Amino acid sequence: GDWARDIAKKISAKTGLAETDLLALWNDNAYIDELAKTYSVITADVKKSGTRVKLEGYLFPETYFIKADWSMKKITEKLIAQTQAIYEKHKSEFDSAKVEHKLTTHQIFILASVVQFEASKAADMKNAAQVFYNRLKINMLLQSSVTVCYSLYNYTNWRDCETNSGIDSKYNTYKYPGLPIGPITNPSEIAINAVLNPTLNDYLYFIADVYGDGTVYFAKTYAEHLANVKKYLTK
Repeated sequence: GDWARDIAKKISAKTGLAETDLLALWNDNAYIDELAKTYSVITADVKKSGTRVKLEGYLFPETYFIKADWSMKKITEKLIAQTQAIYEKHKSEFDSAKVEHKLTTHQIFILASVVQFEASKAADMKNAAQVFYNRLKINMLLQSSVTVCYSLYNYTNWRDCETNSGIDSKYNTYKYPGLPIGPITNPSEIAINAVLNPTLNDYLYFIADVYGDGTVYFAKTYAEHLANVKKYLTK
């Protein structure tokens, strides 16, 4: 669930490689083309202009053993190889999701990144994924506050994301229809699985109990949603 810039910071702390150099590599179209020759999970969509970090979403969250003298490319490819392994493990499910939901591989990673940011429990992720599918199906704005967080890129707490829904960013799903322009986290296998195998429901709204244990509460109608907000978020 870390952002690419946070991963770059962690790698830098262990190896001395510059964060700025890592981020530059992860935005290098020529390097992305190199990766695509080896890793089928990396598609041309990854190079879409206007994103903060082009390889955001593909730096798989895991514990890695690396040597201090490894190059930026070798470290990056260690992470991408793990993403490829997860992709191959779930390849048939990716193929089914592409047909059923009319999404590309990249769009599945985008949605998984949003689901990762929105929920912490596997069951909640699977329900949240279906909420987004429900909204996409009826051309309803996704209105995910976590996409506002990524639009801001620097914020103090979750309230900043709730109160800046008008920010003009292609990541902001309050302002622009459909999925954000690119991934907003590097999703775990749990989040990816949630998008590939959502829990069928007819919910259109949800909130997370940020004052409690993070449980997500779902609602079918806006009135029910407002009741949940009053119950769990009004302090």
